[in-house]
Amino acid sequence: MDTGLNKGLNKIFFWRRDGRQAAFGRIEGASPPLNASEASIARIEKRIWQLVLLAVVVILYLTLSLVGIQVLGYLNPPSNSVPRAEHTVDPMLFPLSLGVLVLLFSAYLIIQQRELLKTTRQLFSERQTASELNRSVDILSALLEVSSSINAQKRIMAILTTISRAVRQSFQADRVSVMLVDSNGKNLKTMAALGRGEDKLRDVFVPLGTGVAGWVVRHGQPLLLQGKVDPTAFPGASAKSGEISSAMCVPLKIGRRCIGVLNVNRMDRHSEFTANDLRLLSVFGNTAATAINNALLHHRRKEQIRLKTVVEQLHSPRVVHELIDKAEQLVAPGGLRERRTISTLFADIRGFSEMSASIDPETMMAFLDAFYARMAQAVADNEGTLDKFIGDEVMAFFGAPEPLENVSLNALQTAIEMMIFFGWLRESFSLRQPQFGRVGLGIGINTGPVVVGSVGSRQRSEYTVIGDAVNLARRFCGHARSGEILVGEMTRQQVSEEVSCHFAGEFEFKGFAGVKPVYRIEWK
Repeated sequence: MDTGLNKGLNKIFFWRRDGRQAAFGRIEGASPPLNASEASIARIEKRIWQLVLLAVVVILYLTLSLVGIQVLGYLNPPSNSVPRAEHTVDPMLFPLSLGVLVLLFSAYLIIQQRELLKTTRQLFSERQTASELNRSVDILSALLEVSSSINAQKRIMAILTTISRAVRQSFQADRVSVMLVDSNGKNLKTMAALGRGEDKLRDVFVPLGTGVAGWVVRHGQPLLLQGKVDPTAFPGASAKSGEISSAMCVPLKIGRRCIGVLNVNRMDRHSEFTANDLRLLSVFGNTAATAINNALLHHRRKEQIRLKTVVEQLHSPRVVHELIDKAEQLVAPGGLRERRTISTLFADIRGFSEMSASIDPETMMAFLDAFYARMAQAVADNEGTLDKFIGDEVMAFFGAPEPLENVSLNALQTAIEMMIFFGWLRESFSLRQPQFGRVGLGIGINTGPVVVGSVGSRQRSEYTVIGDAVNLARRFCGHARSGEILVGEMTRQQVSEEVSCHFAGEFEFKGFAGVKPVYRIEWK
């Protein structure tokens, strides 16, 4: 499970629990604590009852005061022998007392009304907070379930579709799209889109640093936008016609590296996304980025394994590892070129063209398959590099990309294995078709300085060798008869202690000035 999403959920859940316990702590044996809304309602009800009771008390007091005044006036009538001022109540006392009492009561009502208004606002705020919190929990819970499913998936498009569908439903969005940085690291490409106008967004490219999405990738910061986009704030962004009323764009980051963006839009609505929505989407974006990155790595790993399997069928494991280490130099023409002294081997089937005219294609293909497979295996077993198959001819070289102690000896051992296997192959197929008994194998080997490296275009390049030493090896192969291995002077010097070499003569070859000494290997 993603750590960022777990932390976000734990923070919300623990905040709710701890906040409730801190404000309304439970006492053992007491009734369960009220939540914040119920406590606010109880306070309002208490205030209302206080005001009602106070009004009843004031009314009773005023009534009793009037009755008392009347009773006092009745019990103490004016007497002729006593002055009137001593037997009557001052008529101004009652209005004055009543006025003071009314003023105090009014002041109390104003104070209580302000407190009641404050409590009401607090209740509304608490309800709004609780509603927002519940919505956040619901969104994160839904996204948490999605996180579990996408982390278990390996197919990148299935993950992107699941993410788009979950985000659109959770945030009640009209459109969701996922854009990823391409392999060149220069553009964003829309890989998945769901909702209104999704067809227009597919396969859209946005240069990094331009538009809203390019800005988010460049700066690694989420954005919340309401209404039209200001083109001056985001260079390259087009002025929207008002179709998008609210938008969120969050980066998909792995550490500090941004692999894409997640776009969420509401269109032609009065409701807008909030800052809390942006925070929730950012938390989910971390999980989504991890799942997407894992799927991309899984895909690349499968491709590497597939490529490695194919290459290892042609080269030895040590050569394959060397090529992989230098892969970045190999992709560009001229990126990996150097001068080396290597041995080049050519092996060609004698009498193949004449035989193929009288053999059915299926049998001929089976013969070539067996021939190519064993020739490639012989090259790989002796740490060579198989350059190419040219019809019924095989080209290989030794000493690049990995240097060897004795390139000529490795090439010679390969040639002898090729001769031995070809003899067995010829006898095996001769039992099916006698014509196979008339074919043979001629091999030429030459050692010398060449240029080795990648040759071709950006669309296709090959790792090969070029030089006079290569051309001379092919001339030797063309001059060799069936069952012969012909080598040049440098090759003879490096293998003379291992095998017997006989001088075959000096020959002139097309494209070379003067004569060249040629030696025959006694390999049998």
